Amino acid sequence: MIAKLELDALLISNTLNVRYLTGFTGVAGYLLITPNGDTILSDPRFTIQIEEECPDLNAVIRPRSESTSKTLSNLLGRTTAGKLGIESETVTIAQQERLFQTLSRWTPVPTKTLVEEFRQVKDKDELLEIRRAIDVAANAFQYVRERLVSSMNEIDICIMLEHHMRLQGAEDKSFPPIIGAGARAALPHANPSKQTIAGQSHLLFDWGCIVNGYMSDLTRVVIFSPNNKKLRTVYETVLKAQETAIAAIKPGKTCEEIDAVARDIIADAGYGKHFGHGLGHAIGLRIHEDPRLAPGDKTVLKAGMVLTVEPGIYLKGWGGVRIEDDILVTKSGCEVLSRAVPKTFEEMSS
Repeated sequence: MIAKLELDALLISNTLNVRYLTGFTGVAGYLLITPNGDTILSDPRFTIQIEEECPDLNAVIRPRSESTSKTLSNLLGRTTAGKLGIESETVTIAQQERLFQTLSRWTPVPTKTLVEEFRQVKDKDELLEIRRAIDVAANAFQYVRERLVSSMNEIDICIMLEHHMRLQGAEDKSFPPIIGAGARAALPHANPSKQTIAGQSHLLFDWGCIVNGYMSDLTRVVIFSPNNKKLRTVYETVLKAQETAIAAIKPGKTCEEIDAVARDIIADAGYGKHFGHGLGHAIGLRIHEDPRLAPGDKTVLKAGMVLTVEPGIYLKGWGGVRIEDDILVTKSGCEVLSRAVPKTFEEMSS
């Protein structure tokens, strides 16, 4: 990696990138990559954790009285000089200034998305954790759906959902769940409120959880008014856009091509201006990773990528519909990892 970039050393500061490369799950750690080997750098809080999580990796635990830049200077050699790559999207200007006050003989070289590009393609162990996160989220949704009563409000539902994911072993939620009843479902990122579901035509859930660091991301709409013709029309338009886009996913296609498949269907139905976000995004150690299924993203899909496909239609004062699944790009096409979660209009009608 460093030879290709003509660097003398590379400092990984993004905690998720450190985790990806080493297995260390702590919140404070750097990975220094040099031609002579790799070293993980942290502080005394994580001594035992590093020994347990990455026992074969050279580790340096800096004293509390010593700055990170001084420790790095000692590791790199006080009298040596060279090009030190830094993650420009993680290191602030102030942090860079502090680092290179001590590393005065070294030249900072900003790098971007080096490790993130490796993270785009998941291996079998990563896929196993994502599948587990999807299963936990799916089971929690079914549990909550079976217990919905008209007196419950969005906050009540959110608490029940999060609690049940935790009970099944989730470390945490992937993001604050989005729960929107009726007209509030027109807010793509609705914060749960005290709005009850009594008298509402539908209820939107957007949720996910974390299992061993890896995330799931799903959206479903529970239908309370199955005879509502407008609701059925909007719902089935979104579902058609989603399923057609999923069917088009395969290696060699670009992200913007897949986005256009769903976007054209929604536009042809007369709702184009009501679909204002990208079709989806990659998931993994973060809930929003690259690439993005969005206009202008020319990234070519590769086997092993895991992406959400989540078209939506949002109508102010009426409500919104979004349907989202997690999709694995395979060698010959794709696999819907969340296929066990019902999503037809009839299946979602209570």
